[in-house]
Amino acid sequence: PAMKAPSRFLPTVSIDSGLVFERSASLFGNPAVQTLEPRLFYTRTPYKRQDSLLYPNFDSSEADFNYATVFRENRFVGNDRIGDSNQLTSAMMTRFLEPNGMERVRLAIAQRFSFTEQRVSLDQSTTASSETRSDLLLLGSGRVTDELRLDSNFQYSQTRSEVNRMNLGAFWQPAPMKVLNVQYRRDVRNLPNDPNSNFELIDISSQWPIGDRWYGVGRVSYLIKESKLGQSLAGLEYKADCWIFRMVGQKLPTAQGISNTTVFLQLEFNGLSMLGANPMKALRSNVPGYQPLGQTDYPYETY
Repeated sequence: PAMKAPSRFLPTVSIDSGLVFERSASLFGNPAVQTLEPRLFYTRTPYKRQDSLLYPNFDSSEADFNYATVFRENRFVGNDRIGDSNQLTSAMMTRFLEPNGMERVRLAIAQRFSFTEQRVSLDQSTTASSETRSDLLLLGSGRVTDELRLDSNFQYSQTRSEVNRMNLGAFWQPAPMKVLNVQYRRDVRNLPNDPNSNFELIDISSQWPIGDRWYGVGRVSYLIKESKLGQSLAGLEYKADCWIFRMVGQKLPTAQGISNTTVFLQLEFNGLSMLGANPMKALRSNVPGYQPLGQTDYPYETY
């Protein structure tokens, strides 16, 4: 007889609330508007047994913990696991805006509190978190000029009294198709189920014209502790009057110590079609601020 497919009915209730206060201020001697934006986010999902005997886990994983995901109802990505929750996230943000509305500075802090112990895990070999409060999330970003932006993100553990994760970056975009990014990242969490939770690296990426109609694009990550290269990407683009040629190579190290290399060759006819493997997803994910050659406008907010 045919097996009955498993099914779940799990209601989720979430309440998202916030306020925005404004006052006149000054920033580096210039007039500005400062905002104060408190936010509370509550989510409640009851527990239901979801181990591998009842619901095999094919595509679910734990979502990365950051300022965006701290406001999610489900702590898992994918449909095979729905996390039980009885949580409240509190956050505070302040921004400095110029008279024309451009944001110059953003500072924020957030933390999530659990009122009941979490029980749903990815599989029988992992356990759910028993922490009643999450790490503190702190972020700060600002535009030094219209072309230069600085970003910083910190994840601070109050139980260990140390910064678990850190990300510092400078992003410079002086003109269309001219981008230079430098980032420093560190992670010392040493999670048993995440081999990527212990690293320290410097990441450099760029898109830059290198000759008449020729553009170079690339990214390189250097692992400081291992003294070796991590992810890397290199490519050339040529823009003719009615077509664009791209040649991109990408190298991705795996957990087994080997690397997978992918090569993209693409010929794009303006307004018509494309031939070959499309490298646009790889270019956008590896080079923050990357701008396709066929795009004529200059997007400042491309990060």
